[in-house]
Amino acid sequence: MSVLSQIERHLRIRTMVEDYILTVPSPLFSPAFILDGGEEAEAQKAVMQMRETAAFLAGIRVSPEQLATIRAALDEAYGGRRKEIRTWINPRTGIALIRNPLRLHSEIVSLATDRFLCGIVERYFRRRIVLADVDLRRVPPMTMAEVNERAATKEIGYTSSHWHRDFRGRQVKIMIYLTDVAEMDSNFAFLPGTHVGHKVRPRRFETSRVSDAWVETCGIAPVECYGRAGTTMVFDTNPVHRLRRKPGGMVRDSVTFYYTPGQEARALDVESDLVARLPQAAQSLFGGRRVAVGQGDVA
Repeated sequence: MSVLSQIERHLRIRTMVEDYILTVPSPLFSPAFILDGGEEAEAQKAVMQMRETAAFLAGIRVSPEQLATIRAALDEAYGGRRKEIRTWINPRTGIALIRNPLRLHSEIVSLATDRFLCGIVERYFRRRIVLADVDLRRVPPMTMAEVNERAATKEIGYTSSHWHRDFRGRQVKIMIYLTDVAEMDSNFAFLPGTHVGHKVRPRRFETSRVSDAWVETCGIAPVECYGRAGTTMVFDTNPVHRLRRKPGGMVRDSVTFYYTPGQEARALDVESDLVARLPQAAQSLFGGRRVAVGQGDVA
């Protein structure tokens, strides 16, 4: 067996162990994020909703003061006035990304470690969790025709603006709109219930993509997510979903946190002193085995 074959076999075995053993719900689970009685009841309702539909729409959970602080920091970063913050515009989609989002402002770390929301995530998995990735993006208005031209789309698209499932196994996202998102604006959309049976990472990337034709004939009505700035959504990464691009409306800012019980955790650039001041449960989100992965158009 060649060295490459041995490496491929090793990675395949490790993936199977993670997917089928190390990340499945544990009968011995005990939460790290402790909730009071009312919060616990609300968290359990959220978990039930996520099991049924894939998502819990948590309403507005970010204060106007937090939003103003984050938006000011974003404007500075995208305007080139924060040299330590690395930005990048994806030429295929026009989406601007912050490469090191946890460095933008301490409020981003505060949102990533929200006690109640992280409590929902770990109760959904019935496993202790880590923060796997952070996606902080600015989405300009754009037609899907332009996205398809930029991305050289054929029958099935390969960007987050096309229908797809994520390729990360058992993960949950917390997405927060940092600007108002109305019907004219680019919004998050998903097909409820399509996460069932899709916890295992597919062998081929192509199998995570879904055509418009399939969505139109599947009989499941998409849920279109709109809301004022601060609107928060907690959802499994495995339902069919997309960033629905629209040519009108406003530029959309959002931040998305990925959580995992042990799959696809990326290296995070975060201030160690800031993490050290967090409660123990929040600190644990930044642990675990991690790999360095180049950022691109994150789904």
